[in-house]
Amino acid sequence: MSDPHRPVIARPDAPTWYHRSSREPALVLDPLVETIETEVCVVGGGLAGLATCLSLVERGLDAVLIESGNPGDGASGRNGGMASSGFTRGALDLEGSLGTEHTRRLHAHSVAALDLIQRRVQRYGIAADLVPGVLVASFFDDPRGLRAEFQALNERFATRVELCSREWMAATYKTARYTEGLLDPDGFHLNPLALSRGYARASLDGGARLYAHTQATAVERAGSGWRVLTAGSHGRHAHPPASITARHVVLATNVYGDGLVPPLRRSLLPVATYVIVTEPLGDLLGQVIKAPYAVFDDRFAVGYYRPLEDGRLLWGGRVSLREHQPNLSGLMRRDLAHVYPQLAHVPIASAWSGRMGFARHKMPLLGQIEPGLWMNTAYGGHGLNTTTMGGDLVARAIAEDDKAIEDFAVFQPQPVFGPMGRLIAQGIYWGMSAKDNVRLRLQHRRASWKEGRSRH
Repeated sequence: MSDPHRPVIARPDAPTWYHRSSREPALVLDPLVETIETEVCVVGGGLAGLATCLSLVERGLDAVLIESGNPGDGASGRNGGMASSGFTRGALDLEGSLGTEHTRRLHAHSVAALDLIQRRVQRYGIAADLVPGVLVASFFDDPRGLRAEFQALNERFATRVELCSREWMAATYKTARYTEGLLDPDGFHLNPLALSRGYARASLDGGARLYAHTQATAVERAGSGWRVLTAGSHGRHAHPPASITARHVVLATNVYGDGLVPPLRRSLLPVATYVIVTEPLGDLLGQVIKAPYAVFDDRFAVGYYRPLEDGRLLWGGRVSLREHQPNLSGLMRRDLAHVYPQLAHVPIASAWSGRMGFARHKMPLLGQIEPGLWMNTAYGGHGLNTTTMGGDLVARAIAEDDKAIEDFAVFQPQPVFGPMGRLIAQGIYWGMSAKDNVRLRLQHRRASWKEGRSRH
């Protein structure tokens, strides 16, 4: 067991617990060193790019994917591993802007992706350690609001969400923080790095060509198609510059890209979040958390966690402009103790940060920028299922001229104003967190007042 008070230093590129525990082996991929041609070139080897590539080869298209590092190196292999229906922007918010029918179609796309991920895990034998169930635990004493969301999701958006009573929550999660909850039985949690590696392996087996350590430097017109130029390298993976000519190019680099299309790059807000994994907790974990579901709460500064199969707990949360934190383990352990004081001194095995990309409207950027040039990005905060959704919609549009992707046409790139935008986002985070804290303090005072009256 590690020293529970030893700081765990997290670098943005540091290996995660997933790298140590994944049963899906890493692929050894070469860099691109020559000029090649293909029908579709996918730029970016995160889940959005890998899902696009896999959906293309499943439809019989010739596809090439290039990745500046290794598949799953970015946020796709560093997130909390929780997949549920919907998007970062809530269904009721979308309904207020777009109407019920449009929102219903969007939600249906996200639900279909949950099924597609599970079918692929089985079909390709991906060792992703998938466990069913995702729970939203409410910090706030607002039963009307929670029930309104419950009814809307089930009646208007065809989900199977279950309302969890105070009594059930209190018996299942040994914390005084939660009131009621919503359980999505169709959601699940898994090892996202293993899923990324599994998608890469399945793409290779399907005939795709994948290249690692290949940095795209430019995308330019080439006749009726496109050409992607790549950088050479003089380091460990030394290779000369190269290029790919393709009928279609799909940009799936998120905030890890180098501005191949400046308007797209300017529309993405990079935000860091943090994750820790404990050492095995033995019987203590089962005494405190009595269900196998992934859990996230309804605060703006959301906290989320999930029990792992070897008795560890993964805990994540916070939003920051900084990827590097000098004592990330201590910071996140305090957040954990705020919900579960019983776990205040648990030893931490691994801590890391990840970089998410958000659009201003909190929805994916999905569709054609120009004929043959596609975007598939901006899944920040809710990308484990929707990246698979986006990849499949892009592939269907390219291979079959399918129009379902047009449901996302209303969500176009909007500038986030560079460093100023990041400062604004940080200010919003602090302000909303403060608002949540005030609301919780008032809620606590009301509860104390009612308890005092009942005694008299």
